Parts: sequence; C-alpha cells; structure tokens
Amino acid sequence: MPIISKITAAKKKKGRFHIYLKTEEGEEYAFSVSEDLLVNEHLLKGKELTEEDIERLKEKDDVDKAMQKALNYLSYRMRSEGEITRYLRDQEVSEGDIADIIDRLRELQFIDDLRFAEAFVRTKRDTAKKGPLLIEQELYQKGVSQHHIDRAMKEYAEETQLDHAIKMVEKKQSSYKKEGTKKKQQKLMQFVIQRGYPQSVASKAVAEAELETDPEAEWEGLVKHGEKAWNKFSGKEDWERIQRVKQQLYTRGFTSEKIEEWLTYKKEKEEE
Repeated sequence: MPIISKITAAKKKKGRFHIYLKTEEGEEYAFSVSEDLLVNEHLLKGKELTEEDIERLKEKDDVDKAMQKALNYLSYRMRSEGEITRYLRDQEVSEGDIADIIDRLRELQFIDDLRFAEAFVRTKRDTAKKGPLLIEQELYQKGVSQHHIDRAMKEYAEETQLDHAIKMVEKKQSSYKKEGTKKKQQKLMQFVIQRGYPQSVASKAVAEAELETDPEAEWEGLVKHGEKAWNKFSGKEDWERIQRVKQQLYTRGFTSEKIEEWLTYKKEKEEE
C-alpha cells in the first residue's frame, strides 16, 4: 500500500502542497493538494493511502481548484449563478462538481441572484441610463430567473425612467435639427425606444421635453429634400410632380405650410 514519504510546499503556488509516495526505487511525486485538503484529510508523512484514496483525493482537489477559480472570478465583481456556471463549464468542470460549487457559494453568500439583479439594475439605471427593457434582457442573458428580474426591476420607477428619457431627448434633439417637426419627433421617440425604454415612456418623454426649434436648419433640410424630390419626379407632368413632391416632403415630417412655402420659393427661383 502506498505510503506518503514527503510533503513539500509548492514554490510557485501559495497554499498548494506536493505529495510524494514511497516506491521500490525510493520515492516519486504523486499529486498535489490544497492546504485545506491537506489539513482536512490529515495527510502526514508515513500515512498509508489506497489507490482509491489517491483517486478520491485527486477528485476532491480538482473541485478545490475549480472552487478557487470561481472565487477568483467573483473577486472582480458580483456575478449571477448563470455566469459562474458558464465560466466553470468553460473550465471543463463536470456538471456534478459545478452543482456542488454553486451550493457552496450560496452557503457562503458569495452569490445571490436577487441581490445581484437589484445591484445590476441600480448600476445600469444610474450610470449607463439604460432603459428597463434592455436591463431586463441583459439580466435574462446572465441566467437570472424571471421572478428575480421582476423583483429587481422595482428598483427602476417609471418616474425615473421618464426623467432619464426626457433628458435623453433634450440632449439628442440637435442631431435632427434639419428634420421636419414630425420626423424629428419620430426619430427622437425611436432613439429612446432603442435605448430600452417602453413606447409609452418614449412618447411621454418627447411630449414633455423642451424641444428647441431652429428655423434656419429646418429650412435647409427642407430645401435639400425638396430639391431631391423635385429632381426625382422630373419626368412627371407638372401637377403630378408637385403632388409627389408634397407627399414625399410630408413623409419627411415637414408641415403643409412649410412645403407650400418651399414650392412658392422654388417657383419664384425658376421664374427668375
């Protein structure tokens, strides 16, 4: 039966110990264990080990090493159970060992999906100003249950969502200053929705935001789109051409009054 002949501390990895066993030729390195396993299993020089003992110790050490990897992964930031599970699978840890490690991390209160989800919502709400729908999607992708997601989303009140969306609209509006009023509102609303806010919140935000008007920029945009449409329908009869241009400019968000103003301007230019 193999007997432990020597135990030495690993030089490169703190908390690891090399186990040597007696052989007919003298002794040879057999395996390594963590300090916890060394103590818990009472591994001492002279102790006899069966082949089954050696395999069991190796398996327990594999779990210990996987646990240390999980703890290191957790040291950078909070993680969901789903993130830890995927990480350990990537490390080729067996499903049974993963389940044991997850249970142990829960007992130590190192993972708690509800606490994780609530903290995640607050961070994304306060720093990234992301909308609730995007945050819910990200939590789902991290493997958080819908039950925990629903509870965590209570951290994001609708009043706060609206406040964020209004500020977003007011900041973004300059990007669409050459658009017609309706088109500008549509694009602002779409922008807010793309940031993860519900349509109802986006609609209220556009309605309540202080939208500035820039007549010169809007006129510049109208002239640009008007000339483009005018050239596009150059092969049509005059009446049909004008109707097509009106329709296209209207879909760009310009008011009927502004469109008529441009057509008058266009007619006068051509008569000069």
